[in-house]
Amino acid sequence: MERTGTNPIHDLSYFWLLRKIYKHEHPDYVFHVTIKPNIYGTLAACSLGIKCTAMVAGLGFAFSNTGLKNRLIKLLYRFALRRAHKVFVLNEDNARILIEEKVAQKKQIIHLIGGEGIDIEKYPFIDNTSASVVFLMVARMLYDKGYREAVDAVKIVQQTYPDVKLQLLGPIDEAYPNAVSKKQIEKDEENGWVTYLGCTNEPMKIMGRPGTLLLLSSYHEGLNRSLMEGCALGKPIITSNIAGCKEAVMDGENGYLVPPKDAESLAQAMLRYLALNDEQRKAMSEKSRLLAKQRFSIERVIKEYENILVGTK
Repeated sequence: MERTGTNPIHDLSYFWLLRKIYKHEHPDYVFHVTIKPNIYGTLAACSLGIKCTAMVAGLGFAFSNTGLKNRLIKLLYRFALRRAHKVFVLNEDNARILIEEKVAQKKQIIHLIGGEGIDIEKYPFIDNTSASVVFLMVARMLYDKGYREAVDAVKIVQQTYPDVKLQLLGPIDEAYPNAVSKKQIEKDEENGWVTYLGCTNEPMKIMGRPGTLLLLSSYHEGLNRSLMEGCALGKPIITSNIAGCKEAVMDGENGYLVPPKDAESLAQAMLRYLALNDEQRKAMSEKSRLLAKQRFSIERVIKEYENILVGTK
C-alpha cells in the first residue's frame, strides 16, 4: 500500500489484494484502521459479505482542506463507510462531521470516549521534579501539528527565558501534504529555537525525563496518543483547545488549553508554567496521572470491541 499515493491503479491493486486475502482466510469480522484500509478494506470485506468496522482515528488533512484530492477522498469515504457495520470515532466533533458530510449514519457510529486507550500499567508515574523545564513536541513534523506556532512561541518565550528550547520527537514526513521539510527544521535548529531528537521506538524514555512538559498545538486530531501517554507518565501538557487534544487537559489543573494557530497564546501558556513553583508543578503532574486513570484505560475500549463481536453472532 502506498500510504500517501494517489495512483488509482495501485489503489485498485490494493483492493484486490485485500479481497483475495479475505476470501482465502474467511474471517468472521474485520477491523480496519486509517484511511486506505478503511476505504478499500471495507469495500473488499463487503463484497464478500463480511462484516467490518472502520476506525476513523482522525479526519486530518482530507477533511480540513479543499481541493480535488480532498473531495475525492470524501467521496470514497462516503461510498465505503456507509457500507461498514460500525464506525469507531475518537471524539464527538469527528462523529458530527461524518454525519453532516453523509459519510456515515448516526446508528453506525460508536464514540470511544477514552480514545484508543492505553495500558496504564505500562506507563508508570514518573517524578517530574527538575531544576530545568523541557518543552517536548511528540508528533510527525507537520505544519498541521502546529509546528510554526510552536517555533514562534519559543521566540517569544526566549525574550524572558533565553535558554528555553523546544525539543522535537517524531518523523520528518515530507511525503505528507503540509509537511515541515528537513531543511526548515535544520534552519530552526541553527537559530537556537528547536532541537530535533529524531525518531525512537521507545518514546517513553524521552517523554519520561524529569522536567518534561508536552506541547502540541495541533489543528485537528482524533484523540492524540502521545498526550494520553504523557498524562499517564504524569506530564503537564499545553495543547490546543480542540477535540482530540482538550480531552487530555483540565485547563489550569494539569496544563493549559490554547486556541489553535495562536503563537502568542501558546507563548503565554509556556510562560505561565515557567513561573510556577515546584509544588504547583508537582500538583499538575499528579493531576495528569489521575486524569489518565479516569479517562484513558484500555479496558473500556476492549469492551467496545467485544460488544461488537458478540452482537454479530
